[in-house]
Formats: sequence, structure tokens, C-alpha cells
Amino acid sequence: MSEQIDRDRFVALLAERFPNVAAAINDCSQGLLHLEMATLARATQAAIDDQDHDTVRRHFHFIDEIFQQAASDVENAVNVSYLENLRFGGCKAAPTKARELLKRSYGKS
Repeated sequence: MSEQIDRDRFVALLAERFPNVAAAINDCSQGLLHLEMATLARATQAAIDDQDHDTVRRHFHFIDEIFQQAASDVENAVNVSYLENLRFGGCKAAPTKARELLKRSYGKS
């Protein structure tokens, strides 16, 4: 079984995969998992708004990988500070709708 992804590992993976997003985590947010996760959510929302499908797909793939191995605090942050902050078509998406989109994109059930 793989090691669970805790906050430190999430931030390290974020910096590795999306250094520009990790660099956007400001001093006030640094060390606070939900605020760090919200930084990724804002970047994903910007890609959704810009209709940058490649970036949205890459962010969804990343968050899906994180969620598969997430420690309970990281899983909570994905649900609360990532999925609940995404809007599609101008309306706030429910976390279940976003999760369905993730599953559809990557064939997971």
C-alpha cells in the first residue's frame, strides 16, 4: 500500500507538478492546508473561466491522484477547499458534481 498523502507531501507534489500554483501560496496561507488547497482551487477556477481545458484536465488528474491516497485532513481539504470552490457555467458546483466530472475524465468509479 502506498504512503498516504499528508499536507507536507501535498505541498511538495504541488510544487513539483505546478510550481506556479505553489508559488502563489502567500505568506499568510503557507502552512494552512485549507488555504493552500484553496490556492489550487483558484488556479483551477481560472482555467475553467478561461476555458483552458488542458490545465483543467491536468489539475483534475492531480487532485484525483491526491484524493486516492489522501490522509483524512487532505481528503477533507479536497472536499471543502477545492471541490466546493469550483463553479461551472457560472453556478457553484456541488462537490459530488465535480467528483463525477473527475471520475468521467479518468474512467474511475
